[in-house]
Amino acid sequence: MQSARLIVDPPLAGPVNMGRDEALLDACRDASCPPVLRFYAWNPPTISLGYFQDYAEYEALDGPVAGLDVVRRTTGGGAILHDLEITYSLTIPIDHPLIHRRPNRLYELAHEAVITAVGNGVRMLGCDNSACDASAQRGPFFCFARRHGLDVVVEDGRGPLGISKFAGSAQRRTQTAILQHGSIMLDSRFDQQPTATWSQVAGAALTFDEAAKRLSPAFASALGVKFDVGAFTDDELHVAEGFTQRNAGDAWTIDRKR
Repeated sequence: MQSARLIVDPPLAGPVNMGRDEALLDACRDASCPPVLRFYAWNPPTISLGYFQDYAEYEALDGPVAGLDVVRRTTGGGAILHDLEITYSLTIPIDHPLIHRRPNRLYELAHEAVITAVGNGVRMLGCDNSACDASAQRGPFFCFARRHGLDVVVEDGRGPLGISKFAGSAQRRTQTAILQHGSIMLDSRFDQQPTATWSQVAGAALTFDEAAKRLSPAFASALGVKFDVGAFTDDELHVAEGFTQRNAGDAWTIDRKR
């Protein structure tokens, strides 16, 4: 069984979280690099814009969310309000046998892991449902208001057609690797967050640590790997710092200038 790395970070600011994900992608330069699964949280609450989104959409927000921190992801999709959640990122060589240059397979594997860990009726939407958008790159400002066939959903009377999006993911692909990350809300306190959270689906409050403990073996099984729990190397942290500085600046956040 192949070994993979598992990193569990403390809650971090948005530019740091995005910088660390990018550093892992930067370090994955050939097929010999092991997959890396990272779990993390956000402090303070932060809105992350998808790569293609217009900053003016964030400026148009009103109410309590208008004053939240904002960062821009290198991945596509809609904005996410990160607060009481667990975020995963998965970095893997593009030639890895698990995906065989089929990047969408990584969505399936990760979401199968989420479904296994959460249970309680969560499932993949599938594209034969009328609530499935034609493209995850278009639609409402917030990601959890969009639908894609590979998204994880749950039956919920408050959602469109009785279904609420529970988890979704986005990717950035280079010539050598794929970075995929996605958010699972443990609880919510903003109207712009999904109505179906893990705590609500499970019927009991769930902490970040408890969620990570449930997700880790599910990801190991879905990916067919054995995780070695560790931390970032000094070189990775050094590279991450450069990305963090860029992510904290207006040139990237507003204008997508690298």
